[in-house]
Amino acid sequence: MCGIAGVYAPQNRLNADLVIPMLASMAHRGPDDRGVQVLSEGELVLGHLRLSILDLSAQGHQPMSTPDGSISIVYNGEVYNFREIRSQLQGSGWSFHSDSDTEVILAAYHTWGLGAVDRFRGMFAFALWDDRSKRLHLCRDRFGVKPLYFSIRNGRLAFASEMKGLISGGYTLRTPDPAAVAEYLQYGYTCAPRSIFADVHTVQPGTVCTVDTRLNVVEHRYWSAADLYASAPAAALRHELSELREEELLERVEHALQTAFSYRMVADVPVGVFLSGGIDSSLVATLLVRRAGFKLKTFTIGFAGSEFDESRYARAVADALGAEHIEFPVSAQAVLDTVSEVVDIADEPIGDSSLIPTLMVSRLARPHVKVALSADGADELFGGYARYAYCGNFVQCSRLGHSLYWLSAGLLDSLPPRLVARAYTLARAGGPRFAGVSDKLRKFVRMSRQREEFAAYDATVSEWAPQQVRSLVGRPPAGLGSASAAYRSVTSADPRDRFMHFDMTRYLPGDLLVKVDRASMAVSLEAREPFLDHVAAAVAAALPMSWKVRGAQNKYVLRRLLARHLPAGLFDRPKQGFSAPVGRWLRGPLRAQLLAELSASRVHEWGMLDPAAVAAETSRFLAADGRSGTAAGIWILFQLQRWADRWLRQPAQEQLRRAYPDSARDATSR
Repeated sequence: MCGIAGVYAPQNRLNADLVIPMLASMAHRGPDDRGVQVLSEGELVLGHLRLSILDLSAQGHQPMSTPDGSISIVYNGEVYNFREIRSQLQGSGWSFHSDSDTEVILAAYHTWGLGAVDRFRGMFAFALWDDRSKRLHLCRDRFGVKPLYFSIRNGRLAFASEMKGLISGGYTLRTPDPAAVAEYLQYGYTCAPRSIFADVHTVQPGTVCTVDTRLNVVEHRYWSAADLYASAPAAALRHELSELREEELLERVEHALQTAFSYRMVADVPVGVFLSGGIDSSLVATLLVRRAGFKLKTFTIGFAGSEFDESRYARAVADALGAEHIEFPVSAQAVLDTVSEVVDIADEPIGDSSLIPTLMVSRLARPHVKVALSADGADELFGGYARYAYCGNFVQCSRLGHSLYWLSAGLLDSLPPRLVARAYTLARAGGPRFAGVSDKLRKFVRMSRQREEFAAYDATVSEWAPQQVRSLVGRPPAGLGSASAAYRSVTSADPRDRFMHFDMTRYLPGDLLVKVDRASMAVSLEAREPFLDHVAAAVAAALPMSWKVRGAQNKYVLRRLLARHLPAGLFDRPKQGFSAPVGRWLRGPLRAQLLAELSASRVHEWGMLDPAAVAAETSRFLAADGRSGTAAGIWILFQLQRWADRWLRQPAQEQLRRAYPDSARDATSR
């Protein structure tokens, strides 16, 4: 895992120092090595930060070029099947001088052109310069595991792994995009190709952006998640799986997952697994031990005294597998103390409070391993969220059924929130608790009042309703039609396919993968996503829905696979999830900071929100009304204002001048 940066200015001569502040701002991404190269007679500067994972020798240094110097690359990520591709290339006469996947990417492109990316099985973001065609290619992996931003200003294109790189280099005016702000308020994240800044773009997952000598950018989509559901190969695979007997189908899925998981163990450094004790991470660890024969180190943080602490389940799974288990109990105060670090790590606003435990478990693992496997993507591929079941039932029910939902929503909405919370506590006495139940009930009520399929599902994933967003920004929220378009791009007969595709193309790359990337790379740890393998994902998408959601039971096939290897008592329980007690924090120890950040003067200063609307929602929240200004929504507002205070207040030129007095003049003379 690494960090990349670069500047391209056709018909200009650039100084290598241009990328120095960009690399310095992202030093956490690659503490092992640093490289800068000027190409194309000074028109292009490439910079690289290395976290050495494969071929730890100097032969893996980047930027890297082909022997004839015609192709050069800076690359972040891993192509797990690089040894198979290298064997193919050796068979056609190509010689290699390292054991790095970077050299294989160069040789593959030299041999097959951009079509080479179709052969890559992994996570990656790279910038590849072809001196023969004078083209710069910016490429991102299929699911968007690895980030890549770029901007074009004053005749220069700049790119970087993190927004910090563009900010520190002065390659953005840092003007928030109103459409991105509205999108962030509604969902808690922004989606590619949009970023929080109007002049910064994100390379979309599964896309190559090719830049010519006039800085024209042409997008080529080499892979789309929609093809998992609506393509001839998808239809053929669905038919094939439907013909299998039960045990044959289970074996087919298990083999696909075990292969994908084993690929993620390819490394020349120690690899561990984040083990929460839930179905997804338990299955990753189980198949690696029981099917592939790996000895594992597993990592868990426990939340001392929390009703949502699942560390005992993780410990039991690790013991059953004979893994070396490392666990660290954290206090509520330790979690709260980490809140102050979030705004530095998140150079775009992130409304997901689970960034905090992700950072903490990454910090726990880093002294022991350099690579850790996470388990993101299983919910989106195998129907893991409760909303898939209850929203699926809602949109498929009769007119009478819709009326009953409407009445239920009215009843829930009329009851005092504290009474509902108390009833839930009594109902769950002695059983698992669910995080954020108040917000889930609020979304259920909002869903039950919709008459159209997309609006119903949108209600289950939105923290603020569209009309609330309109009030908070003081204008109609432009640009949110992209969410509807993403939803309608899959036309499967089963709406739950559309739900999963929507989350796979928006929530996963916009929220979950950003959160994991920033948290893990903040401590120089490579996080890998074993479920996000496009070959295994094709099998998951082609499964009959009854193997994903069966009644009220989610991830049915994953439960069946785990039952082949572990006692059901270790994993067969409802999904709890983790949600920081942000409501308690914001009404308690963070109250003064909340009031300061959401004060009329501060809101007016940044100009993104309507002060009167924010004040009204804050007052409702602090009064514990519970009908508006709920904890998750207020946390999103709070994080947006804190982000603005950190990343908009100080001019980039002043940051540069203080940190890099020798290079600031050239970097800020644009």
